[in-house]
Amino acid sequence: MPSKLRERLQRQGYHLLGERGAFKACQWQHKSLLEGKVCYKQRFYGIKSHRCVQMTPVVDKCTHQCRFCWRVTPADVGVLWNQTEVGESDVLGPRELLDATLMANLRSLGGYNPEAGAPVPLEKYLEARDPKHVAISLAGEPTLYPLLSEFIEEVHKRGMTSFLVTNGTMPRVLSRLTPPTQLYVTLAAPDEETYRRVCRPMIKDGWARLKESQEILQSFSTRTANRLTMVYGYNMEKIRKYASLILLGEPDYVEVKGYMYVGASRGRLERHNAPPHREIRAFAGKLAALTEYYVQDEQVESRVVLLTRSKQIEKIQTRRTE
Repeated sequence: MPSKLRERLQRQGYHLLGERGAFKACQWQHKSLLEGKVCYKQRFYGIKSHRCVQMTPVVDKCTHQCRFCWRVTPADVGVLWNQTEVGESDVLGPRELLDATLMANLRSLGGYNPEAGAPVPLEKYLEARDPKHVAISLAGEPTLYPLLSEFIEEVHKRGMTSFLVTNGTMPRVLSRLTPPTQLYVTLAAPDEETYRRVCRPMIKDGWARLKESQEILQSFSTRTANRLTMVYGYNMEKIRKYASLILLGEPDYVEVKGYMYVGASRGRLERHNAPPHREIRAFAGKLAALTEYYVQDEQVESRVVLLTRSKQIEKIQTRRTE
């Protein structure tokens, strides 16, 4: 990892794990501990915000350079590096990576100790130090990590659930992946033309790979989801094509989520590209009508609306240690 990128990430609050991995304390963990507010993942799926850690095994690697992503890209720092190739010798092993993630979480919680005067309930603080969910997302493309199945297995062995977000460009990895508790495939474009303009793929056949991953999605017995990241002026049209993609994968859930004007994306987009929640709600309603999914819930603060295949949402249960 280039030193300039490493310095930038550390200034942004990332805890770097070896050469490639990273952890960053989530704002919703902070809000849950101090204010009692919760992330939409808790509202929708039952994942407790204060017991969830977000991390990535490859913070500096991705097959996309999405305009809306908060991730730092070479253009953002003026330094080039190989963004798409990862070898086992370049990364921490699954057990070491998870250990480092949990240690980073403990370090980040130092200022929340009620015995030191923090206005946090003691029971909630102790629970936060014993997380029960690992969100494998944050930044970068996790399916580039060559030991991803083994990492998911390690998470489950320790009695935690896993939540994996992928851009869908590695269908061969998905086809043999140990199923996470919930698997996301991001859909940020309805067709290849929009895909190239919004996601700016670094591989030639990215759109074909994404469609293949969407087909694979329906074969998973685990919980599945599509997330549509909506960028005003870029990808909020051709709704029938979005509907066709969703029906191709038949996910349990669809999140229609507005782009947020944060991180490195502020150098690529303008504030007006972040749609208001009313636009997200309207788009989700039209999509529901075309797919026969149900508009199930929403969280205005996160600008997200949840669609579901069935009327009932099964909340995620904490895994038992094997």
